Amino acid sequence: MASTYAVALESTLSTSNDTVPVSGANASINPRAHLIAVLPEVVEVDYTEGAEILDRAARRNLGISGEEFISLWDAGHYDGPIENVKAQEVAELLPFVRPTRDNAR
Repeated sequence: MASTYAVALESTLSTSNDTVPVSGANASINPRAHLIAVLPEVVEVDYTEGAEILDRAARRNLGISGEEFISLWDAGHYDGPIENVKAQEVAELLPFVRPTRDNAR
């Protein structure tokens, strides 16, 4: 089940087409806009389920098993730059497989 949060911003300007600059950013907002965010329910997974999730991601993104990915990751195989974006996407799942330790590269 998803939770929905809504925030209505009241306008202090005379027309709905006016915008207000956002402090510290190169952006502006329409103060009459309504912000609605739908947040999914949080589901906890154990390390076994996390390994299944990582395995599916490794197979989809890299064409290898999750175990093979972990071995290559730990050996520093994915230390290169741009070609390893897909490997980084899989690596983001490492905390679901094992306790956080040297998961970052």
